[in-house]
Amino acid sequence: MNEQLQADSELAAASWLRDPLNPDPFDPLAEWFRIHAEIAAAAQPIRLPKLLGKLDGLYPDEWTAEPQLLEYRDVLWLPDRGCLFHGGNGRALPWTAFSRFPRQRQLPQQSIHRIELSRPVPSFPRLEQALWLPRVNGAVFGEWLTEVLAFLWPLLLKSPQELVGLPVLLGDADSEDPLLAVLHRLMRAQHLTPLLNHHLPAALHLERVLVPQPSLRLHAGTSSVWWRSAVALGDQLAAGVEAEPVDKLYLSRSALPDDRRRIPGEAELELALEASGWMIWHPQQQPLQVQVAALRAARVIAGFHGAAWHGLGWIDPEAPKPRLLVLGDRPSLDLMLQLRLQRFEGWYVPCQEATAGQAELLESLLADAAASE
Repeated sequence: MNEQLQADSELAAASWLRDPLNPDPFDPLAEWFRIHAEIAAAAQPIRLPKLLGKLDGLYPDEWTAEPQLLEYRDVLWLPDRGCLFHGGNGRALPWTAFSRFPRQRQLPQQSIHRIELSRPVPSFPRLEQALWLPRVNGAVFGEWLTEVLAFLWPLLLKSPQELVGLPVLLGDADSEDPLLAVLHRLMRAQHLTPLLNHHLPAALHLERVLVPQPSLRLHAGTSSVWWRSAVALGDQLAAGVEAEPVDKLYLSRSALPDDRRRIPGEAELELALEASGWMIWHPQQQPLQVQVAALRAARVIAGFHGAAWHGLGWIDPEAPKPRLLVLGDRPSLDLMLQLRLQRFEGWYVPCQEATAGQAELLESLLADAAASE
């Protein structure tokens, strides 16, 4: 390389480069982990509102204002790409791709962010109108109750008239997904028609497509729209199903498959709880409508945190809320943001495993709560 070019570049770099404006950016997730590590190290029960209050200043109560139903025109759809593409420049369109976490902490959900258009978009088979749902896969129950539900508010809340009768493109649908049947019922209630990828051509021109903004994003926040959607979903799932009031309900993980997180010592804890009058309950063994009814009927809910706890979103804001006793080493941030939004009372018990002695601890925490009322 030319020596003078090297010298000029070195001099320019020394002259023009400046220090970062913000060399140590604040990371709310790292701060939350630090706070939680202190709580875990103390190894003492902490009141749930006090724990959830530590999220204040790190994450807003409402992640987003009212999400909007966005409209795009002359869009290109390709199967299994996770997004829609601009019909003119081939770039992935904002909000048509499912994404996780704040923008500076993304996990890419599609490998292609731009395509080379080999022919004009109007030359492809077309849909005059459609609704696009980027995320519908229910393979992981916790993701279905959070990320998938985040896009379903147009189907669950007051549905815009312009949606009625539209075909629906299902971004990552798996026809073997049992929870896809729930989505199908929601679509039929709105006179919407599903379109699975294997029934479509290799490329599709969408003359007009509507895309809902999500009402929740992982590690970023949740919203009242998500909660209202969860309540509406629960109402539809539990229609005609009633549960007897349950005084003390323990959400067990002991019957989960071997590839899921199991809690050492949980069987011993469950025996001790049963002796104290607790109902030991395995959510994954119950139909969804029974899960909704049971969570709504419980006065106290305890257990090691997991996906089933997101079902607390089914509880109406105007209904009595159960008192929670959450055990575990580090509950998910997204569950904590949800519990803060819903203003639950109760206790968090930091621990890595279960013991029979925890049954007495849980009873004493309930007694303290009753005495303070």
